[in-house]
Amino acid sequence: MTSKRTNNTNLISVVIFTMALLITATVFASPDDAKAKVKQIFSQVEASLIKLKQTETLTKANIRDVLNQYLLPEVDTRYFTYKILNKNFTKVPEELREPFIAELSLQLINTYSNLLNKYDNEVINIGESTISKSGKMAMVDITIVGSTKTNKAVVKLLQSSTQTWLFFDIEVEGISLLQTKQAEINASFNKLGIEGTLLQLQKINHKVVEG
Repeated sequence: MTSKRTNNTNLISVVIFTMALLITATVFASPDDAKAKVKQIFSQVEASLIKLKQTETLTKANIRDVLNQYLLPEVDTRYFTYKILNKNFTKVPEELREPFIAELSLQLINTYSNLLNKYDNEVINIGESTISKSGKMAMVDITIVGSTKTNKAVVKLLQSSTQTWLFFDIEVEGISLLQTKQAEINASFNKLGIEGTLLQLQKINHKVVEG
């Protein structure tokens, strides 16, 4: 009986110790991981933009190719779409949710492409990273230094089920891309409805790509 009780006690101790290690890893390791992810992706994008600038091929189409290669695979597009649709998400039929994810992902890339089309050898400095109390969301400070102007930005990431960090929003000078899109889509839902909004997104994205 004593041996069995001792074994149970040891098992409980192992479980508690393991949980403590996992909690410690989440609290102390994840912010650095999030910062490393942002630095990795933005360094790849920045290097590609410099090359495009040097070869005088800095077009929106080429910028989109860069973003599709480096940024889009690191975005939680499903969560991004869910947050944008907000209260309208439950109104969207199951069969239209994937098309909304696809079109809003294109909108994300197109928005970044429009911003980066004005790239003029600005330097992107990665600052401090912080993590939410839940350990599931991280925010990484960024400073974009130009010859005449410096902008501050905050990149927001969400921890996936595989413990990797994925982008879902960026704030530039306090303006959130996600919240801006959320307001646009909400207004469109009120005016055009579900299918009308999706059709409008498809038309806009097709025009941008073809242009």
